Amino acid sequence: MSFPSRISQLSALIAEHTATINNFFIENKLPTPSFEADALWSLPIPDDAEEIKAARLAVIEACAELQALVTGPKEFLHVNYTAYVSIRIILRFNLDKSFPVGESTTFDAMSQFSGLSVMNVKRVVRHAILNHRFFQEKKPGIITHSAPTAVLVGDDLARNALIVQLEEFCPAGVKAADALEKWPNSEENNQTGFSLANNSDKSMFDIFSQDPARGARFGMLFSRADEPSTMLLDNYPWNDVQTFIDVGGSHGSIAIGLANQFPHIKCIVQDLPDTVAEGVSRLPADLKDRVTFMAHDFFTPQPIMADVYYFRSIFHNWADKYCIKILQKLTPALKKGARIIIHERILPTLDTLNTIDAKRAINMDMGMLQLLNAQQREQDEWSELFCRADPRYRYLGAKKPAGAIRWIIEAEWEG
Repeated sequence: MSFPSRISQLSALIAEHTATINNFFIENKLPTPSFEADALWSLPIPDDAEEIKAARLAVIEACAELQALVTGPKEFLHVNYTAYVSIRIILRFNLDKSFPVGESTTFDAMSQFSGLSVMNVKRVVRHAILNHRFFQEKKPGIITHSAPTAVLVGDDLARNALIVQLEEFCPAGVKAADALEKWPNSEENNQTGFSLANNSDKSMFDIFSQDPARGARFGMLFSRADEPSTMLLDNYPWNDVQTFIDVGGSHGSIAIGLANQFPHIKCIVQDLPDTVAEGVSRLPADLKDRVTFMAHDFFTPQPIMADVYYFRSIFHNWADKYCIKILQKLTPALKKGARIIIHERILPTLDTLNTIDAKRAINMDMGMLQLLNAQQREQDEWSELFCRADPRYRYLGAKKPAGAIRWIIEAEWEG
């Protein structure tokens, strides 16, 4: 008895799930995906349409595997070393903003706008069309926007995110191997690919702090939430919590959400002085008695006693020895039964490696290496980290709410 080949299985799976998605769009009178400039920026799949969301992920994963298989291993090794050159030039010279969405332009007009020669504009734009579906050239020499460039023109946060990734993160990746060779297995955040890419002996955070424009651009990257705060607020027993400290809590979005939903909780947001000052200026007047801000460096002893100490996407910015120090600096203030919540991604297990979420976590882990000599962690590494910090920490486990990106990782102080 013969069995279908893997490529046949993938082809059938893609056809089946694509039909499911397409039928959903038709039945609900929704527009189907398109690269036209007037296409929706995101697919119109509601959060509660679990079957359709799962079908979409299945299609994405199967298409990637099928493409790799039919490419063949030898050709698969080819690296497109020009991949993002055109995008960086487009963004650097604002070619995407050289004409309005819904109108057209020419290579000559883009040249006059940017100062680039017509030849360079033509080669850059056509490279971007071919490789990234940036712009469209339906008639020779007549350029219109595509869906991706329409998003860039209309969404400053999306445009900024792309700039930061290409201008700050990618050069650090190019230098990551050099950093590992120069500083083998370093845990220092100023001995990284990012440091080498910037010809500096400083860390990424120090470099950004000394360059306000780059620092603001980096901060803007994280100004849009990647998951709703309800993923935390609706999936933890808050009724018995009286005091909550968000350590490294920036402008207090989590504390503000918690105070609004649970009026009995007093929240304190700790961060560096400038961040705290900005947080105070943004705080709604009706929350000033329940949300306060405090300048605090988490590498110094914690001065406030609380029921819960919360860290959101903090530990993945630091190597183990510094995470241990952060946990140790909490202990002077800890009372018996105090909880520590760490809220961030966890690396996937072997049986879940070939998924979109897994790839995102692993890519983030590599990003932490090249930027900060930091890391994402596997689930069993958290219990070890708490134990190394102090055996009086009792690790309670980790859970990932349905639909969430981050895990809720928890420990209790036994005193």
